[in-house]
Amino acid sequence: MQAQSLIQIRVDRPLKEEVSEIFSSLGLDMSTAVRMFFQRCRLEKGIPFSLTLGRDGAETPRARIGIAKGRWRFPKDWEKLDKKLDKQIEDDFYEGSF
Repeated sequence: MQAQSLIQIRVDRPLKEEVSEIFSSLGLDMSTAVRMFFQRCRLEKGIPFSLTLGRDGAETPRARIGIAKGRWRFPKDWEKLDKKLDKQIEDDFYEGSF
């Protein structure tokens, strides 16, 4: 077994209680849910959900990074591409990519 590290975080009590109930209904404890989040971050090399500042696709970190690194040009139909990426992420999740 690999050496483990202890991580302590502070969150508002109502938030912790609410997500604990959600995780429990999914059959998860807090530690397992956090480990799943970390595994997904490692798999995607980033945060596993979109972070946005606005509705314009160029405002998303994914778009800014992709454009800045020359990986792709800004798509004309961002919403369609974003839905396609979200579907791929969802498919990977349900296929057990953790």
